[in-house]
Formats: sequence, structure tokens, C-alpha cells
Amino acid sequence: MAVGEAEHTEAASSVAASESTLDDRYGRGRARRVDSRVGWIVAGAAAALGLVVLLFGGWYQGSDLEYKDLSYSVVDERTVTIEAQVTAPADETTRCIAEALSESYATVGWKVIDLEPGDSRVRRFTTALVTTAPATTATLRECWIEQPEG
Repeated sequence: MAVGEAEHTEAASSVAASESTLDDRYGRGRARRVDSRVGWIVAGAAAALGLVVLLFGGWYQGSDLEYKDLSYSVVDERTVTIEAQVTAPADETTRCIAEALSESYATVGWKVIDLEPGDSRVRRFTTALVTTAPATTATLRECWIEQPEG
């Protein structure tokens, strides 16, 4: 090997080493490109999954049972009435718990209400609750469709 060739080989390896150092420092190497591809693949898969959830999530029908308080009235220190509406399958017995609350939100009265099957899905009712202390509000705590025994 001639002297000129040796110098050229040393210079080329020095340039390659310095480029390798710069690539490592600034992230231009092959490993960085592979990491970038993996990131884009994961991001694309996450976006596709999100799109599937948005498209098919809206098809969920939800519950057949809905209930809401319409109004309440404090009759006296020991009685409160509540008017409510329940939407449930017409051919099912539905039960609800009505609750009277004090100023500190403590339960001061409650009652289980049975709504028998009828012609309409929407059932509206008013009921009186006897309380152990003065109530400031009344609400439906929970409703459910009664399962047949057997």
C-alpha cells in the first residue's frame, strides 16, 4: 500500500467516524428511523381503534329503563311528596326507591314503590313519604325491573 493510499484510507475512516458521531449525536442513524417507523405504526393503530370506537360505540342501545324526578313538595315537618316519571318496558314490573333528604343530605325517609305492568312504557306517579325529621328534598334513588321468581 502506498503512502498516499494509507493517508486517504485514514482520512476516509476519520470522516466516517466523525459522521457516525454526528449521526449518534443528532439522531440520524438507522436505529432512529426504525424507532420512528414503530411510533408511526403504533399511532396509526391507535387512531384506527379510536375511529372504530367512535363509529360503533354510537350503536349501543342503552338501558330500557329511565327514571327522573319531576317535582317534590314538603307538606309538613313529617311528610314530603314526590312526583316522578319512569320509562320501562310496559309488560314488566318496575320497582323504585324514593328517598327524602334533610338539609345535611341525610336520609330521613324512604319508600319502595311498585309499578305494575301497564299499557304504556311511560309511567308517572306521585307518592308521599313519611319522614323521621324535617325533609328539604325528595328524589328517586334507584329504579330497577323486577325479575320474575323461579
